[in-house]
Amino acid sequence: MWILVILIINYILCVFSLPEKCRALSIGGGTDRGAYEAGAIIGLINSLPADESQWKVVTGVGTGALNALIVSQFSIGKENFLTQALLEFWGNFTYKKIYKDWDGWYIEAFRSKSGLYNSSPMNDTIKSLGSQNFERFLGVGTTDLISGNYVFFNSTTQSKDAMLLGIYASASDYGYLPIVEYNEFKLVSGHIKFATDILHAVNACYELGYAQKDIILDIVLTSGKSIEVVDTTQYRTLQFLTRYWEITSFYSAMQAILNLGIDFPEVTVRSIVYPQSHLPYSFYLYDYSHKENEKMLIEGQKDAINSLDFIVSS
Repeated sequence: MWILVILIINYILCVFSLPEKCRALSIGGGTDRGAYEAGAIIGLINSLPADESQWKVVTGVGTGALNALIVSQFSIGKENFLTQALLEFWGNFTYKKIYKDWDGWYIEAFRSKSGLYNSSPMNDTIKSLGSQNFERFLGVGTTDLISGNYVFFNSTTQSKDAMLLGIYASASDYGYLPIVEYNEFKLVSGHIKFATDILHAVNACYELGYAQKDIILDIVLTSGKSIEVVDTTQYRTLQFLTRYWEITSFYSAMQAILNLGIDFPEVTVRSIVYPQSHLPYSFYLYDYSHKENEKMLIEGQKDAINSLDFIVSS
């Protein structure tokens, strides 16, 4: 009799107890529009029910690695403080937080450096942003120029110092910023390989014990659903390099999203946030005015809301 009662209770629990979900956020790279990404994250947090924006996992490449770091510094349930931190960082952002000229300007860069600019300010910025413990699974992607392999750093297997260096490397856009050395690797941004790291976001949920059907994924990109036609009349070397990264980022991101449906058919893709209108363009890396960063923050929030509305209406 008691065995029958226990079996009935277990059956009821299995039927009516929904498993907790693993919510993951994948933040892309390939451009310097980090303020747009931050706006998108804020828009998702403000538009979703409180518990629905509590991401257990966050991955980032390129500029996305910087935003992923900020997300990781806040524990689940403190998303309101996270939005404030994103607004504060990008609302007061200048390129001087990322790089400065070498003492010998471009002459020194071409003769003895591996990047056009000195990225030591970004290293200091990352250490300041990452002063606390990682409160969520954090993963960032880099590319090793020696082997050509994708090198992934994650907060569960690497030390904090290694993680901060990985973020530094992930956000180091090749050509503009110097190579970052780590052990036998010579690292630059992971967006050379993947514009957004969906694979490791899903795998992190697996490692936390979740089945594919219990994974909910939000994706933030800095490239739109099509390549924007631009006027290159005034472009020079640096501007063409930036344009190159925009194009490769777009096709890499689209391929990752197409592969997602094949590789992980049971994962719920809740939102894909991407620019739906023209965003500010800078002739020099990260050199946006306060007004331009504010515009990108606003556009990111609007596009996040539209993305969620589209998913719901679909």
